[in-house]
Amino acid sequence: MTRRILLALLVLALLGAGGFWYAGKPGGEGRSATAASPGGGARGVPVVTRAAEVKPMPDRISTIGAVQPIAAIAIKARVDTVVEAVHFTEGQEVKAGDPLFTLDSRALEAQLRQAQANLERDRANLDKARNDMRRYAELLRTNAVSRTQYDTAVAAAEALEGTVKADLAAVEAAKVSLSFTRIAAPMDGRTGAINARPGSMVRAADATPLVTLTQLRPIMVSFNVPERHLPAIREAMRQGAPLVTAGIPGDRGTAPAEGKLTFVDSQVEQQSGTIQVKGEFPNADTRLWPGQFVDVVLTLRVDPQAVTVPDTAVQTGQQGRFVYVVKPDDTVEVRPVAVARTQDGTAVIAGGLKGGDRVVVDGQSRLYPGAKVAERGPDRSNPDKGPEKGPEKGQDKPSGDKSNAHPPNADGRPAEGGKKTEANAAAPGGAS
Repeated sequence: MTRRILLALLVLALLGAGGFWYAGKPGGEGRSATAASPGGGARGVPVVTRAAEVKPMPDRISTIGAVQPIAAIAIKARVDTVVEAVHFTEGQEVKAGDPLFTLDSRALEAQLRQAQANLERDRANLDKARNDMRRYAELLRTNAVSRTQYDTAVAAAEALEGTVKADLAAVEAAKVSLSFTRIAAPMDGRTGAINARPGSMVRAADATPLVTLTQLRPIMVSFNVPERHLPAIREAMRQGAPLVTAGIPGDRGTAPAEGKLTFVDSQVEQQSGTIQVKGEFPNADTRLWPGQFVDVVLTLRVDPQAVTVPDTAVQTGQQGRFVYVVKPDDTVEVRPVAVARTQDGTAVIAGGLKGGDRVVVDGQSRLYPGAKVAERGPDRSNPDKGPEKGPEKGQDKPSGDKSNAHPPNADGRPAEGGKKTEANAAAPGGAS
């Protein structure tokens, strides 16, 4: 029994030793696995590449804004009286000068007539006083009257001149008060809710307006931008009013409204670190509505010859940002780059690349300097298309995610298992 057990153990040991020897034999399975590993054979690491493009690239700031009317006027009564007529409907578009309300004017008309009567009376008294003054002047030359009597006549005439001036002012005031009973639109706009109907008593001291008139054309959009953009905004304002677009969220079938930047606040909000700016829009179609939130894009300038790559091509290492550039022999090199800005999935490269350079945009996780690569998928002209099939069993899934990219070790080999090693710090694109 013991002999059988020992014999079985011996057979197992011999089989294990033979398998180990075969796996390590040149041309065996171990060799095949090595050849199939990334960079180990002629096939290369599967990646997606894209050529750097030179094209006009706008410098934009995207944010959320609120639509505000340039003017919203509360129409109020300026005299205490009763509403006689309303000449518009709620929500109606009106022009400057269109009648809105007619108020009861009978009491004010009577006040005007009284002021005019007082004026006529005092003018008659003034004429009499002036005649008396002239007669006293003639009598004074013959000493028929005293100097005191003459002075009294002159003072009476001058006093009545002042009274007539006061009467004229009273007449003008009565006319102005009477004009307040005819309320017209002070500007073009759209009316809101009517708060006073015919027969309603209105007073000048009322807090609630008769109606609110809101200007819709043109209209403003107010929004805040980080203070770091202030120098660029001021420079753009010196070159001319920058373009501002406002799109209604969810409305993908209509092009955003276009306007011009017209206002930059005089100070930065310290709590938020932002500055308020405003754009003016013609709003001919009244698409923008007061109080509405809109998607705002402020275009500061346009770089006519910007070098651009997809932002997934840019990796970050201990020595800064870099990209993997594919050389003519289908091997890669690490190229440090300076990124001016990133917007809408595109990185604008300020230095380190030129138009036509082929960069890796997906599959960087297993690359190192000198690694051989192969374009993943049948269509090289459209690298955004994913592979026809998933990665082979046992292979890591290539990804352009910067967080999954493992920069090479100093000796040019990929880091084991994607973990950091001490040699990473010496690599051109060592992971940070």
